[in-house]
Amino acid sequence: MIRSIGGGVRLARQTWTTVAVVLALVGSRELSAQGTLSTQGLGFPPGQLSTQALSMGGSLGESDAFSPLNPASIGLLTSAIVFMQSEPEFRNVTIGGVAQRSSVARFPLFLGSMPLGTRWAVGLSASTLLDRTWQTTTRDSQFVGSDTVFATVQNRSDGSITDVRLAASYATTSWLRIGIAGHAYSGRDVLTRLRVFDDTTSFINDSIQTTVGLGGNAVSFGLQTVWPKVGAVGVSYRIGGTLRTYNGDSVLTAATVPDHFGVSLVYLGITGATLAVRAAHDGWSNTSGLSPDLSIHEAWDFGLGADVTGPKFGGAPVGLRAGMRWRTLPYSPFPSAVTERAASIGAGFPMARGRVELHMGLVRAWRSTTDASENSWTLSTGFAVRP
Repeated sequence: MIRSIGGGVRLARQTWTTVAVVLALVGSRELSAQGTLSTQGLGFPPGQLSTQALSMGGSLGESDAFSPLNPASIGLLTSAIVFMQSEPEFRNVTIGGVAQRSSVARFPLFLGSMPLGTRWAVGLSASTLLDRTWQTTTRDSQFVGSDTVFATVQNRSDGSITDVRLAASYATTSWLRIGIAGHAYSGRDVLTRLRVFDDTTSFINDSIQTTVGLGGNAVSFGLQTVWPKVGAVGVSYRIGGTLRTYNGDSVLTAATVPDHFGVSLVYLGITGATLAVRAAHDGWSNTSGLSPDLSIHEAWDFGLGADVTGPKFGGAPVGLRAGMRWRTLPYSPFPSAVTERAASIGAGFPMARGRVELHMGLVRAWRSTTDASENSWTLSTGFAVRP
């Protein structure tokens, strides 16, 4: 009987390897296999927004120097600066009345910028385009001959696509800046499937791990206008280049990096306050070439928010922020899209006479699609230092 079961395990190993490759490439179409609604397909898009912009519902995106969306906006930084950000998220998914909890720790943004004279500025950033990190544990059984073999199956995905951007900004006049940036995309997805048998004396635990790499490129353009005490407008447009998946050095599939277009309108006419609205569109259907089985949706992203001067902290005023956001996620387990609504609050603390900035934000998100829903809490922390 042990030999028969061993043969069954070897056959299952071959099957699981095939399944692992497919899952690593396209993501599971079954929601229950991932235990998450937001990280379907190639993953979840954090939005490439800084803590400040995220706290304002994303409304500041194209006019925010810390958000790597508009290359022209880095010209707003008048001194050398380094910015980094962390964003742990705590999710609760409900499928058919059954709830599952999960969490993920993200470090979605790093940026460094430096002015070159009075007109030029350059910046280098690394931000998360898509995050595909999840883990689930389920019970399973197999029939081997006349016996039933029980086991616990753990599926885990550890993957992301990073957007590395080199940007330059040039001030044509005192109120207009233009920018251009080159993007290099790199990432990988490590998918692990572990089967632990209840009867460890007769069966050996089985583990399969598959790694798929991704690489691509794009170019983006932007403009930034600022009229002090009146308002500002930021516009960005990214043209996607080739996006490929790799198994070692072999190209598996090819598609295109999603195009992006976004506009932020900022009102500065109220003393001590900043009001902003934003609309952006991402062409996620460009990634369809990676697999015909992906359920892809073009994504609109709308946001509005405010930043007002609050009480002083250490002799400097604190910025108090709040916002709302509505968007469509690019991938879903069903034909209908996953929609997201989010409310956010935050604060900015200047320190060390303006040489250090601490930004904190809290986001509550509600996501839903056919027969499933997900809500989450995200704590975003951004830290900026001027050397």
